[in-house]
Amino acid sequence: MPSHTKPASAPAASPRAKLVKPPKVPPQDTLIVGIGASAGGLEAFKEFFTLMPANSTLAFVLVQHLAPDHQSLLAELIGRTTTMPVLEATHGTRVEPRHVYVIPPNATLTIASGVLQVCKPAPPREHRLPINTFFTSLAADQGDRAVCVVLAGSGSDGAKGVCAIKDHGGLALAQSDSDHEAMTGMPANAVATGLVDAVLPVTDMPARLLAYQKQMHAAHRKKGSDGVRGDVAEHLNSICGLLHAEVGHHFGQYKEKTLMRRIQRRMLVVQAETVTDYIDYLRQHPNENELLFREFLIGVTEFFRDPAAFEVLRTIAIPALLAGKTGDDVLRVWVPGCATGEEAYSIAILLREAMGSQRGLKVKIFATDIDDKAIDTARAGRYRPPLTGISPERLQRWFSKDRDGYCVSKQIREMCIFSTHSVIKDPPFSRMDLVSCRNLLIYLNNDLQERLVQSFHYALRPGGFLLLGTSERLAKNARLFTELDKKQRLYVCREDAHTHPRDFPSAQHRPGHGVGRARRDSLQQIDDGIDQHVRQVLEPWSPAYVVIDASHDVLRFGGDTGRYLSPSSGAASLNLFQLLDKPLRAGVRAAVLQAFASGQQVIREGLSILLHGHERPLRVIVEPLARDDGHAEMYVVAFTELEPAPHSAEPATGSKRGSQLARIQALEDELRGTRAQLHTAVDLHETTSEELKSANEEYQSVNEELQSANEELETSTEEMQSINEELQTVNAELKNKNEALNRVNSDIRNLLDSTHIATLFLDRELHIRSYTPAMTGLFHLRNGDKGRPITEISPRINYPELQSDVAHVLRDMTVTERLLRGAGDAPTFLLRMRPYLTIANVVDGVVLTFVDITESQRLNSAHAQMAAIVNSSRDAIFGFSLDERISSWNASAERIFGLAAGDVVGQPLSRLLPPDAPAGAKMFFASHDRPQRLAEFEMNWVRPDGASVPLAMSYSPVRSPDGALIAGKLIARDITERLRAAQRMELMLAELNHRVKNTLATVQAIAHQTLASAPDLPGFQESFLARLLALSHTHNLLAR
Repeated sequence: MPSHTKPASAPAASPRAKLVKPPKVPPQDTLIVGIGASAGGLEAFKEFFTLMPANSTLAFVLVQHLAPDHQSLLAELIGRTTTMPVLEATHGTRVEPRHVYVIPPNATLTIASGVLQVCKPAPPREHRLPINTFFTSLAADQGDRAVCVVLAGSGSDGAKGVCAIKDHGGLALAQSDSDHEAMTGMPANAVATGLVDAVLPVTDMPARLLAYQKQMHAAHRKKGSDGVRGDVAEHLNSICGLLHAEVGHHFGQYKEKTLMRRIQRRMLVVQAETVTDYIDYLRQHPNENELLFREFLIGVTEFFRDPAAFEVLRTIAIPALLAGKTGDDVLRVWVPGCATGEEAYSIAILLREAMGSQRGLKVKIFATDIDDKAIDTARAGRYRPPLTGISPERLQRWFSKDRDGYCVSKQIREMCIFSTHSVIKDPPFSRMDLVSCRNLLIYLNNDLQERLVQSFHYALRPGGFLLLGTSERLAKNARLFTELDKKQRLYVCREDAHTHPRDFPSAQHRPGHGVGRARRDSLQQIDDGIDQHVRQVLEPWSPAYVVIDASHDVLRFGGDTGRYLSPSSGAASLNLFQLLDKPLRAGVRAAVLQAFASGQQVIREGLSILLHGHERPLRVIVEPLARDDGHAEMYVVAFTELEPAPHSAEPATGSKRGSQLARIQALEDELRGTRAQLHTAVDLHETTSEELKSANEEYQSVNEELQSANEELETSTEEMQSINEELQTVNAELKNKNEALNRVNSDIRNLLDSTHIATLFLDRELHIRSYTPAMTGLFHLRNGDKGRPITEISPRINYPELQSDVAHVLRDMTVTERLLRGAGDAPTFLLRMRPYLTIANVVDGVVLTFVDITESQRLNSAHAQMAAIVNSSRDAIFGFSLDERISSWNASAERIFGLAAGDVVGQPLSRLLPPDAPAGAKMFFASHDRPQRLAEFEMNWVRPDGASVPLAMSYSPVRSPDGALIAGKLIARDITERLRAAQRMELMLAELNHRVKNTLATVQAIAHQTLASAPDLPGFQESFLARLLALSHTHNLLAR
C-alpha cells in the first residue's frame, strides 16, 4: 500500500464560510457527491455552487486534474461562490454535510468509512485517473448513498467510476453537450457506458440532486430492516410481468430482493413516490422498460477480473485441455453472461498464449448474453481506455490503438463467437471443454441455480471444466463434478454422472413488443373499468356539480344537474350563466365571480329551487381546482339541496307576513350578491384601468422607439433589398451547384453499383473510409467496419502483400497493378491501386479496385489456343469483317502470299484478287455476289517476288450463335505440289500404257510361235509357260 503523505494544511476559508454553523445531520441522511472535471472545469464548478443551497444535507468532494507542481487555488475560488466551508482535503478528514472538499495537487484521493484518504499517486502521471479512483472508492464505501457528477473535460476519466457507482446503486449525472464545448471528452465517455441516469446542464443539476435527496429520504423511511420496501414486494410480480411483455425476458426466478432494490433505484431516478406511480410511469414511458431491463442486468466487468481465478485457469485447466488436443480437434468454450466480452477475450488470450506451437488447433469460444447491446459491443471488440486488468505486455501484443481506444487483435477476435442467448429459456450448448459462468448464479434463486448447473453439466464433455464465481456453489449438484480448486470454484465434469437439460420454451413463442403493447392496453382497460364502476356506485351519493373554465364554459357535468340547469332557446352554448335556471343565475354568478376574484372557496346559501310546487333550500359551493403552482384555471360549482325549515302554525296573516319577510331576505341576499358582484367588477375595472394606463405609457414609449426604428429601417431597406438580391443570386447559384452535386453523387453511386467492381477507399492510416457492396465478397466486411484498419479485416483472397503495396503507392504516388489468381476454381482479380487525391490534389489515402477477370482470362486462353492452332496450320487462314476489310492473317498466309500481316490487316479484301482471276473467283471478293454457304474455288496468285502460286480457296461465313452473319473466313492452300504430282501421274500412265501394249504384242508373238512348233497341247503348255517365265525374267532384269 502506498505510504501516506503528510496531511496538507487547509486554506483559510472565506469570511462567509466561518459564519456557517450547520446542525448535526444523521449519517444515513447524508449523500456524498463526487464531482469530477478536467483542468478547465472551474467555470462549471462555480456555476454549480452558485445555485446549490448551503442548507442542504449534501457533502461534496471535488476531483480535478491538477498540475502536480503548482499550488491549487481551487478551494479559494469555489469558496467565493458559496457559504459552505470549502476545504482542501487532508488525510483522515471525516466528510461532513454542507461541506465542500477539494483534492490537493499531486495526490490520490479515496474514501473509506466516510473518511478521506490522501496519499501520493502510485502510477506514473500519464496513467493517473484520479476521478475514476475516487468514484470507485466512493461507490464501495457509500453504496446507494453515493452520487457522481461528470463535468466537462477531455479524456475518459470518470467512465469507469460511473460503472462502479451504478453497480452499487448510486446516482450518476453528466454534463450535457449543449452546456459546454468539451462534451466530446469526459461526459461523452461517461454517457457511452449507457449507465448515466441523466444528462443535464450544470444549472439544472443542483435542483435534481435536492429532489433525489428528498426522494431518497422518503424511500428510506419506507424500507424494512433488509432495505426493501414492502409495497415494492407486493407489486414485484406485476412489474416483472410488464417487463416480460415488453422486452421478452422474465425475471421471475431472479432473487427477489435484488430485483426490488434495483426497482427502488429506478424509482429514485424517475422520482416516483409510490410503486403504483412507478407502474404508471412504466406504462406511459416504454423506454423505461428498457432502462429497468438494463438496471437488472447491470454489472461491472473487465479484462482478467479476479486474477487469481484466471491464474487457476492458466495453470490447471488450460494445460489439461491442450494436452489431449491435436491439429484436427476443436477446443470449445462457453462463456454465458459475457456482458461486453472482456471475460471471453481474456480466456482467448490465455488460450492463445498457452497454445504456442499448436497453431493449427481450432478454438471456438461461444460468448452469450441476453443484452443485445452488450453483445454488439463485444462483437466489435473496441474498448475505451483505460483497460483495467491488462498488463502493458498484453496490451501491446493483443490490442491495436486507434483514435477511439483499443481494438482486440484479429487472431483473438476470430476465436470468439458472440450471440444473444438466455441460459434460462434457451437450450444450452453442447460438447464444451470449458464453461466459465462467473457471478451470474448469485442473482438467481436456488431452484434456477440448480437447474443451470445441471445445464452446464449437460453442456460439458466428460472431463470438461466448470468455473464459477467465488460466491457461487454447486449445492445439490456436487455429485456431478469433482472439485479442483475450492477457493476459485474450479470443477471438472465427472464421467460417471449423467443429467439432461430441462425443457426450454420455443423461441417462436417469445413475446415481443406487440405483446407488451397489448398487455398494457389490457391492463389499462381493466383499470378504466374499475374506475367507471366506482363512479357509478358513488354517483348517487355525490352532489350535482359542473366544472367550468376561466370563460365560465362548462367542461364537465356530474350528478343530476338537470334540476338546476335550464338551457334557453337559441344558439347552443355551454356558458354556465346561460344554462342556469333563471332564479339561480344572480346568486350563482355572484359566488362564481367572488371565487374567481379571491381564488378561494365560496359557499353561497339562501338560494332555493322549485320542486313539485315546493321551494327547496339550496347551497352552492364554488371551489377552485389549483395546479401544482397554486394557480387555478378550472372551478367546480356544486349544488347541495338542504332540508326545508319546519312549517309554523301562525295565522294566515302571520304566514303572509313571514312570506314577505322571506322575500325581503331573498331580495337583500340578491342585493348583497349583486353588490359583491358589482364590487368585484369595479375592482377588476380599476385594476384593468391601471394596467391599461401603464400599458398605454409603455405603448407610447414603444411607439417613439418604433418611430425611430422605422426611420432606421427605411434607411436600411434599400441596403437590405440590394443584399437580398445578391443573396437570391448566390442562393440560386448554390441551389444549382447543390443540385449538380447531388446529381454527381447519384451518378457516382449508380456507377459504382452498376459496374459491380469491388472498390475500397482507405485513408493514410489504412483505415476503411468506404467501400462498394462487391467488396464483401473479397473481405469479411460488415456494417460498422468503417474506420477500422483494413489489416484487421479477414480477407477471402490470398493477398499478403496488401500492406506493403499500399505503403508503396503512398510513398511513390504511383499506380500499382497486381494479378491475384485464385486457387482451383476461385476467381482471378486484377487489382489496380492508385493514390486517393482530394480536390486540392493532396494524397489522402489509397483507392483499390478489384476487377474480376476470370472470364476474360478464360477467353484469352481460348483465343491464344485457337491462335496457336491457326498459326501452326500449313494453310493460309485469314478473316475479314463485314466492311470487307481483312481482320486476321496467320503465318502461313505470310509465306504463301508473300505479304506480312502488318501490310495486309485492315486493307480491303479486294487487294487479294488477282487481275486475271477467273469469273468464278471474283464473286467471292464481292459482298453482293458472295454465297451465304461453304464454297471452294481456285486461282493463281503472283507473289511480290514474281513467283506464281496456284491456290485452292475455301470460303465459309462466320455467324453468331443466333445465326446472324458477322464475318467471313478464307482458307488458301498452295496446290503447286499437287499439280506437279498430277503431271507425273499422267506421264506414268502413258508409259504404262505403252509398255502394256508392247508386252501384249510379245506375248501374242510367243503364242503363235509356240503353237506352230508344239506337237500337242501338253507340249504347247510347257513350252508357252517356259517362254513366259523367260520373258518375265528379262523384264525384271530390265526393271533393275
